[in-house]
Amino acid sequence: MRVLISFILLFTVSCTHTIHNHGAPGISVELWSKIKAGDDKEKVVHTLGSPTLVSKFDDNVWYYVSYKIKQANFLGKRKYSSKSLQISFDQDGKVADTKETDILERSLAVPD
Repeated sequence: MRVLISFILLFTVSCTHTIHNHGAPGISVELWSKIKAGDDKEKVVHTLGSPTLVSKFDDNVWYYVSYKIKQANFLGKRKYSSKSLQISFDQDGKVADTKETDILERSLAVPD
């Protein structure tokens, strides 16, 4: 009987949804729309914080990344989704272009 009760409790607890938000601390996707062409790097850092990463090939391309990993239950498959913002600066350090990329929720690959 104890085994049955333990199994039921474990099953009940494992059915809860767990969502993890990741990315650079303080990143707010809602603030991305405040960045406009002509803004300088200082304003971008003030608004969004430090970039998640800076391009290895061009210091004038910054990326802000936010993603979620969700697991429906203890034995369920994990799913992820992400949003990223690419900001390109001109030679004067002003925003030349912004580009948002959304990856809709999909199953997270599990290595064999």
